[in-house]
Amino acid sequence: MKKYESFINTGLAGSIKNNDPIHNLNEKEFDRSLLKFGALVSMLQNKRINQTNLLILLIEVPEYLKCFQIISEVDNPQMLIYNYIMRYPILCKSKTISQKLKQLFDYE
Repeated sequence: MKKYESFINTGLAGSIKNNDPIHNLNEKEFDRSLLKFGALVSMLQNKRINQTNLLILLIEVPEYLKCFQIISEVDNPQMLIYNYIMRYPILCKSKTISQKLKQLFDYE
């Protein structure tokens, strides 16, 4: 792959998304709230928390989901989980996460 090939392949949509200041602000705010919530859960659990364990706790413990919803100022819990998965798409490859998400969203 040539040096500029990946830039050309992103197209206009990728260019607009990367240059949109509102989108960039929303991403930074979500990242900051994710770090704050991860630190809070780490202190409450008294152990280190990675992205996989944090997502599992969000799915299993409704109080954590509600707390993260308040911190991140996202109204819909499904949108909150969606944003989290879009931030870390590799989590969808985990069987445990996939099963928990299917249970949460009632997929067969």
